[in-house]
Amino acid sequence: MTEQVKVPDFSNDTILDNCERFAAKHLELLELEREAEIEENKCLQEGCSVKSLQKKGVCIPKLRIFKTSTGLFGRTLLHFEAFYGNSTLATHTISSGDIVGIGSLNSDGKIEIVTSGVVSRVSDTVITVAFEKNSNFSELENEVQYMIVKLANDVTYKRLKRILKALESKGREHHLVDVLFGDEKPSSCEESSLKDLSYNNTNLNNEQKEAVKFALLQKDVAIIHGPPGTGKTTTVVECILQAISQKLKVFACAPSNVAVDNLVERLAGHKIKMVRLGHPARFLTSIQQYSLDAIVSCYDGSNVVDELHKEIDKIRDKISKTKGAFNRKSLWAENRSLLKEVKEREKFIVKQILNNCDIVLSTLTSGSDDGPLKYVDKDHFDVCVIDECSQSIEAACWIPLLKVKKCILAGDHNQLHPTIISKKAANEGLELTLMERLLKLHGSDIKKMLTTQYRMNQVIMQWPSEQLYENKLIAHESVQSHLLKDLPRIESNDDTTIPLLLIDTAGYGLHELQVEDDESKGNEGEADLVAMHVNNLVKSGLNAADIAVITPYNLQVDLIKSRFGTKYPKLEVKSVDGFQGREKEAIVLSLVRSNDIGKVGFLVEDRRINVAITRAKRHLAVICDSKTVSHNDFLKSFVNYCEDKGEVRTAFQYESEIGHYPTVKQKTVNLKVESKKSNAGPKKKKGETKKKPVLKSNILSESYPFKKNNLLTEEDKKFTEGKYENIIADFIDSNEVSLMLPTSLSSFERKTVHEIAEKLDLIHISTGEGENRLSKTTEEKEERNAEIESIAANLEILESNIASTSKASEATKGKKGNTEIKSKNKSKLKTQNTPTNREKSKPKLKVLKLKDSLDASVDDNFDALIEQAVKSDKTCRFENCKKSVAILCQVCQFCKGRFCYSHFIPEAHGCGDAAKTFARSQIRKDGVIYSGSGRPEKKQDPIKHNYLQNKLDKKLKELSNKRKEQRKN
Repeated sequence: MTEQVKVPDFSNDTILDNCERFAAKHLELLELEREAEIEENKCLQEGCSVKSLQKKGVCIPKLRIFKTSTGLFGRTLLHFEAFYGNSTLATHTISSGDIVGIGSLNSDGKIEIVTSGVVSRVSDTVITVAFEKNSNFSELENEVQYMIVKLANDVTYKRLKRILKALESKGREHHLVDVLFGDEKPSSCEESSLKDLSYNNTNLNNEQKEAVKFALLQKDVAIIHGPPGTGKTTTVVECILQAISQKLKVFACAPSNVAVDNLVERLAGHKIKMVRLGHPARFLTSIQQYSLDAIVSCYDGSNVVDELHKEIDKIRDKISKTKGAFNRKSLWAENRSLLKEVKEREKFIVKQILNNCDIVLSTLTSGSDDGPLKYVDKDHFDVCVIDECSQSIEAACWIPLLKVKKCILAGDHNQLHPTIISKKAANEGLELTLMERLLKLHGSDIKKMLTTQYRMNQVIMQWPSEQLYENKLIAHESVQSHLLKDLPRIESNDDTTIPLLLIDTAGYGLHELQVEDDESKGNEGEADLVAMHVNNLVKSGLNAADIAVITPYNLQVDLIKSRFGTKYPKLEVKSVDGFQGREKEAIVLSLVRSNDIGKVGFLVEDRRINVAITRAKRHLAVICDSKTVSHNDFLKSFVNYCEDKGEVRTAFQYESEIGHYPTVKQKTVNLKVESKKSNAGPKKKKGETKKKPVLKSNILSESYPFKKNNLLTEEDKKFTEGKYENIIADFIDSNEVSLMLPTSLSSFERKTVHEIAEKLDLIHISTGEGENRLSKTTEEKEERNAEIESIAANLEILESNIASTSKASEATKGKKGNTEIKSKNKSKLKTQNTPTNREKSKPKLKVLKLKDSLDASVDDNFDALIEQAVKSDKTCRFENCKKSVAILCQVCQFCKGRFCYSHFIPEAHGCGDAAKTFARSQIRKDGVIYSGSGRPEKKQDPIKHNYLQNKLDKKLKELSNKRKEQRKN
């Protein structure tokens, strides 16, 4: 029975079954992609800001050279770290093998590239760049601030364009082309030809052995479908070894250097001759001995080539010093002769090495004919093996395919597809991979699927198996029920005894950050929950190197990294795209999205979620807003699965752990209404004026950068208005005295609440800060507020402690936020005092504070309150200090308090942290650390200096002449 193949639903126009049509169409799509790439990089050419480049992930600013070393074949390696010490680098998309420019800002504020090199290694704190001998890296200086910028590389584009044109004109000359475009059916050999097959790896399971056997029997094409953890690469390595044992020449490729290096490492333990093509700076250190450069340097006759190079250098040195055209001409002739001899010798050595090796390995684009492979014969290779085939565009696969008669493709089309910048090109077919197209064209007859996985606990594995792999995955008994507590020295607790954990933030108010350019998303609350869970796992005994934090958005990566700093150097925090092909004992996944309209962004991409989930071995913790993500059916099914098979906790359970973050009590809108119903409150006394229902809102507007009104669509506005109409209407009809709403209200949402309150005849007070401050009061309050406006300005900057004068203060002890005080005529003074965490840690100061909802007894002491406030303002704010500051004082620039000369230093009265932060900001702004304290005076312009000096000399001369005249007189 033919198994069902799940592939993307591309249109018939996209699935091209003719090589000429395919090549012509993909040349157009490749041009679109190239234009999109140029447009993306145009920001550098047009002098775009460093901040914009950093957001795109193509720039790492504020770096310095902290070490220089020598790499393979005399290449210079410069190691860059953050300019201000051993801190984590900003999130970026630069990886090993990328071409980068090293530059700085010029006087016009534009980026000036000094030199360029190839990235050889990237870690969380260090990025290493390799430079060739002829690079001008010597101009770079230590202790100078640089930035690394990713540069566009058109070599790949040219190679892809060249291969598509070759496929368009000469594709029909290759039998494999006819098979891969459906003109001929795939064929296979008789099983009897592999009767005495002996496997190199005796640990292969039956499915893997069947896949190897199937790949060897196929004459044209074989696909090995390897879901996460099923040993796909192990099976591919066995296929390569079997092909070599049959005396076949193998060309093994993969889309990335990391995937190729993985193959080299797996093959290194076997007695085979292999060559790794490419720039040695892009290779892992452990496999550099297999690079073509390393083998050439050890080959017989290479010493002659080295001597010739030295002779050429001497001749060029002579040319630069020789005078006379005739003599120079003869030296140039000798130079050309030596160069020709060097090229012939190098060509002979490379050709010998490549012809005598069993396997050549390279990235797909490095296998082009404009590299070392131009020295091998046209029909030299027999088999092409492409690992991770589903991660590359099809055009790149044709570079090695046109060199062979047979191909073995391995990958998983349910994981991340190749990155395409142009959405139009992606939608029209550039995103469709060779593996997906062949499965659509030939079905499962050319495929073997591996189903036994050796990575995930059964509970973690089951959902992706059901959703994407036709429920065929089976967890091997060695991993089926393994947990974190089974590892050595791991404590058995609530976190280490469960394989699947969902921390649901729905209703807790941890809304996503709204970013204006919408390039990335972040969620401060989820970042705190991630930090809390990672800390708990480490406290349980788990090594930080065995934990990874994955999130779909780069902004969230930065937010999470900021929580840890350098606390766990080996903890990996990456985006989903940066963790494909990896695995960890424990994975913490933050989905970020949390909003009222159910937008989930690119979380709708099933393959991205699949990759994130399937990285975990023993423990997967997912942090998300179930209400928001459930707007997507795929994610909703995962949430339901977590509720059914895993453990579910709510963010409310962690209120004490993330206490430094505004919690539910602080992050709510309190709506207090004196209901119109007779049973909702005390009866009105005789002679008392009837009061309107009061709507009071306390909004911490600084917690979130709110979305601007002009970014909301009409549909969003109608949805918001309807939502709050229903909420307030239900509240008025109920007997409740308070209603909890999330405080991450945008200005439009607050406006909506006010308008609805006006319609319902509610008195409503809503207070915020800065531009977000809103206040609606009765006429009575407005009159009284005008009367005490001058006093309120002073009270707002004072901290608390006159609560002892009020009996009601004890009942409201511990509350923070806006203050409302009733005077004798029932007027109210409204001030706001929302201390930050930093202010909480300061030494207690002798200052005045207004408590929440003071009793009416305070009204009788109102005059005394004012008198005490004035007196306090004339006394040093430091605790227990009674010195008067009415005449001599210093005002702190951070807390704005007045202190005596003994306590005005920020570190003395509690503003030390603020002073340090300010000093660091000044250092970041200047980009230089100065010795001593403060910034040195700016050097004066020499022209201006000379002018002033001449003016001073002239004045001194005049004064001197006057004194002389006075003496004479």
